[in-house]
Amino acid sequence: MNKLDDRNSTRLTFLCSLAYFVSYLTRINFAAVITAVIADGDIDKTSAGAVTTLGFITYGVGQLISGWLGDRISPKKLMFFGFILTGFMNLTIPFCQNSFSMCIVWAVNGFAQSLMWPPLVKIMHTSMETEKYNKGCVKVSWGSTIATILIYLVSPLVIKLSGWKTVFYISSASAFIMSALWILSVTKIENTCNIQYTTDKSKKTKHSYKISGLLLIITMLAIMLQGSLRDGVTTWVPTYVSEVFNLGSEISILTGVIIPVFGLLSLQMTSVFYNKMGKKPYKCAGILFALTLLCILSLIVIKINSVIYTITIFGIIVASMHGINLILVCFLPAIYADTENVSSLSGTLNFMTYVGSAASTYGFALLSERSGWSATVILWAVIALLGGGACILCSLQSKKN
Repeated sequence: MNKLDDRNSTRLTFLCSLAYFVSYLTRINFAAVITAVIADGDIDKTSAGAVTTLGFITYGVGQLISGWLGDRISPKKLMFFGFILTGFMNLTIPFCQNSFSMCIVWAVNGFAQSLMWPPLVKIMHTSMETEKYNKGCVKVSWGSTIATILIYLVSPLVIKLSGWKTVFYISSASAFIMSALWILSVTKIENTCNIQYTTDKSKKTKHSYKISGLLLIITMLAIMLQGSLRDGVTTWVPTYVSEVFNLGSEISILTGVIIPVFGLLSLQMTSVFYNKMGKKPYKCAGILFALTLLCILSLIVIKINSVIYTITIFGIIVASMHGINLILVCFLPAIYADTENVSSLSGTLNFMTYVGSAASTYGFALLSERSGWSATVILWAVIALLGGGACILCSLQSKKN
């Protein structure tokens, strides 16, 4: 099979970016409105944390299943089913009467969401040249970041006008529309360009670098630590700001908009930085962990009582984690995998992101309730230190460091 030309590569990249945009709208919307849900009094902070945690758990475990399936059946159909299922779950969540039913629905939603990323990587890696694939991954990641900005920007207005439940109705409608657009558009590109997702094993691409068992384990640890900071901090920044600076729920949610803005900027900067560093994934990720550690230490040591300063520091932290995710979850599979197993490797690595996400989302809520936010911020510093150490070990183990 020939790789896509420039025109069709651009079309596919845009479509995948839009798909990832919608998948994020239907995944992080609960985290975006979590302060308002708690303020309604139906569930407390720990229960709300449990809802998002279960979503992360099923999303993470689903990555392994989705990765395996993506190398064996049509990735296009997997994503179509994912959009349909997440559409129904987003439609159902406003009708849940308690935290238990919310946990069940959001756990199913997490699995639906897991049917997106590994198949998407499979489609792009199979269809595009490596350089176009890397650039495409950056643009697809823009979709998730723009979705985060939009949901945190619009949610306060929607909540004020008609309540937090409307956020889920809008998200559900977007998923159903995307499911139709996805299946029709990808089918057209496949038919035009003769895309095939299985290869003749005798002609399988041979990579210069193979990932060893030890290197894979340490890489998974680094990715888990990245996920714990990225999603744990993103989820609880509005609540942190609300409690520390005594702001209303709508205003505190709005302050979270700056976080994904930093994330959006970091994606392009990370891509440039990665190329300038000679495409050495572990060294780049280690430097970003070091930057994160310095930012967290500034919160602990300087203690400036300013919302703007605090949100800016959180923005840099989360942006660094997005950069690490881009390097280790998006770029790395193209180095160590081929067409036959790229979905499985991508799913495995992304799985570890959400192991960290699940542990941190619930764990940070519990720790902040029992020991306060100061202890939680100290834990963030420890996580960044361990993540940097893991990347150093990976760099020593890897030929492509």
